[in-house]
Amino acid sequence: MRWKPADSEWMRNIKDYAFNREPMEPENVGFFNAGQKLQFWEIVVGCIAYVITGVIMWFPEIFGRILVAISYVIHDISALIMLAGIFVHIYLSTFGEPGTIQSMTRGTVSERWAWTHHPAWYKETTGRDARAAMQAAKDDMYRNEGYGPQPPAL
Repeated sequence: MRWKPADSEWMRNIKDYAFNREPMEPENVGFFNAGQKLQFWEIVVGCIAYVITGVIMWFPEIFGRILVAISYVIHDISALIMLAGIFVHIYLSTFGEPGTIQSMTRGTVSERWAWTHHPAWYKETTGRDARAAMQAAKDDMYRNEGYGPQPPAL
């Protein structure tokens, strides 16, 4: 879950990802994309905030009124951030990215899903280029419909 320059690039293009403007994610997206890494760190930081603020709220006589009041605010803000992250996660794992729920329930993904969402991981796992695999699948589909080889893109 270490942040890499490729993750910053992914974040700069998050609108393209959110609105499915590209047929596949950037070629440098490995097993986790930047959004998944952000959610991981959101949960880690949120849990730490819960523990620290929770202990302070349990023992208000030790920590004093001001620190307890600040802890309530931090605790609540952390809860809202984590709740928003959970809603985004549920959306993306169901309607937002078709095929994702199967990966979570079965522990496997289709080859198409892998090259579309995690091209660098696909290449690392299969040794094949994700864009070439996608193009070959398009050519096969085009050929199977009786059109012969697909014309080159303009």
